Amino acid sequence: MRDALSMLPIPGRLLGVLLVLLAALMAPHALNLNPSVLAFFYIASAWRMLVIWRPQWMPGRWTLLLLMIAALALVVFSTGVADGRLAGTALLVVMLGLKLLEIRARRDIQVTVFLGYFLVMTQFLYDQSLALAIYLFVGVLALTVIQVGLNRVHADMRVQVRKTAGMLIAALPMASVMFLLFPRLDSPLWAISSSAAVTGIGDEMSLGDIGELTQSDAVAFRVRFFGPQPEPTQRYWRGPVLWRTDGRHWSPDIRPIRYTQPAGRRAAPLSYETTLEPSGERWLFGLDMVVDIPPNTRVDANGALLAAERLNKRFTYRAGSDPEMHATTLGSHEHALALQLPERLSPRVQRLAAQLRGDARAGDDAMPIALQALKYFRENPFVYTLSPGTLGSDPVDEFLFETRRGFCEHYAGSFVTLMRAAGVPARLVLGYQGGEYNPRAGHWVVRQSDAHAWSEVWVAGQGWTRVDPTAAIAPERIEHRIDTVRSQAGAQVVFQAAPDGVLSDLLRNAVWIADAVDLGWHRWVIGFSAERQSSLLQTLGLGNLRGLGLAIALLIGATLAAALAYLIARLPKPIVNDPLPRMWNRFIDKLRRAGITVHGWQGADTVCSTAMQRYPAASDQLVAINRLYVQLRYGRRRDPRQMQALRHRIRVLRLRPARQAR
Repeated sequence: MRDALSMLPIPGRLLGVLLVLLAALMAPHALNLNPSVLAFFYIASAWRMLVIWRPQWMPGRWTLLLLMIAALALVVFSTGVADGRLAGTALLVVMLGLKLLEIRARRDIQVTVFLGYFLVMTQFLYDQSLALAIYLFVGVLALTVIQVGLNRVHADMRVQVRKTAGMLIAALPMASVMFLLFPRLDSPLWAISSSAAVTGIGDEMSLGDIGELTQSDAVAFRVRFFGPQPEPTQRYWRGPVLWRTDGRHWSPDIRPIRYTQPAGRRAAPLSYETTLEPSGERWLFGLDMVVDIPPNTRVDANGALLAAERLNKRFTYRAGSDPEMHATTLGSHEHALALQLPERLSPRVQRLAAQLRGDARAGDDAMPIALQALKYFRENPFVYTLSPGTLGSDPVDEFLFETRRGFCEHYAGSFVTLMRAAGVPARLVLGYQGGEYNPRAGHWVVRQSDAHAWSEVWVAGQGWTRVDPTAAIAPERIEHRIDTVRSQAGAQVVFQAAPDGVLSDLLRNAVWIADAVDLGWHRWVIGFSAERQSSLLQTLGLGNLRGLGLAIALLIGATLAAALAYLIARLPKPIVNDPLPRMWNRFIDKLRRAGITVHGWQGADTVCSTAMQRYPAASDQLVAINRLYVQLRYGRRRDPRQMQALRHRIRVLRLRPARQAR
């Protein structure tokens, strides 16, 4: 038996709205798919829109067959089949475009709406941000409104929106229980690798790399501490350690070095959770020195924390650090690497290194020599700037004696070179320094503009000790963030000051609130993994639920949610433009004209009883009016026939006084 609605003509306005909506829902794929695939869809949409006014332009079967072959060829040649996610999405997009060109009945629109739901789901394969989720959620509601309209003979937008809102409200309790209690995977549901990654620190460095990275205010990672907050001098987020240099370029060691931790170390005094933005690298940044590591990670020979694979999605991990921990031994290979120098080292650099060692008068003690080098930086006109200019064939010599303009990599690289030339083992470390505290969320925000390079020297009896030569030139770098806009325009680095003015303070608070919402979305929705679920159940006192117990709790919770939704649905709904009060007011007016005093606080029974005492001849009519009104006013359902009967009885009611007996 055919559905009677399927035989009705397609509402042109409804189809037009659907085409515009699908075009809007397709827009975010501009960042993911080949432009030719999107062009195919939008051309098909425009074609179908024209058919609404020109039905004779509707393509036939052979035309659709040729378009299908062309669409398949377009997907293969523009997207390929190597990446199943991209190929599958592109195939869905072109097939949706073809489906638009064959819409001839309401059933075809129903299929198109469901394809629109699948289109929304594919967006989350590439991006799971809150802004996109809100955008797509509105689109899903609009698709559902259209679907409700397809099941009505005459489209009524207000009714469709009201029905859609009712279904949404009824589904929320069940959906919430399912989300919170359904057994989670070990990783988030949307843990799908993506090629999209925010630029960040790599495992090599050339002069100028950190300066370019610092010009970006993009978030690198966010950190929430459990317990004491570290001091600014401790907020050095360690990344790759570089050993080999030709004076301009720095790279890590080729072969691994065995890392030995000191025996009997104490528990990590700094515990924190980091949410790292996608970088395309394996580096996980932690404070010196990481001792408690998350699963599927390791600490390399240089004390840097690494993930098992490259990070092309947001990644949250917990770690612990001990600032007092240091390596106690320096192997022969490591010692040789820490003294490696460029093949060409200018005589001026060699003389300066010898002078620093002589002025220190400390023999082989590293720290006095390092302090002399920092003194050299302070006493000479060095400038901390994002625009150091281009250095020639001997960058270390030119920087130390001629330009004296550079960013942190210039100071750290030249300092390590001086230390090695003076016979002190030294190495260069990349990472981030500082961060900005978000008072609205209680976490630190570390941006790409906080990228930094510093040095470490080997001190006998203490191990590798951090020395930051940038602090000798610009000590504000440790306490304040760089103002990237003003620093690019000026001759030297400018640091951010506290917000001045009500407007600046409001804007800053808005930024912090948006940042808190973004991280909360990731922590409790996108990143709601088995670990997060366990933590939530522990907070609710249900931490012991496992396996069957969790399944029973899910069943009970779902039952209660369904019961709650049912009860909400059964609640009396307000009636818009209710005619019943107007009919009752006409009845009261008729009684008052007949000389009966009626007060606003009196109920129907009292009013009708008073009227019957005054006009006993109309008792039957008054009883009928009272009964109908009470049933309609307080009953669960309203019968239109009763409404008509009440209206008729009030209209024909005649109140005449009883005749006096002779």
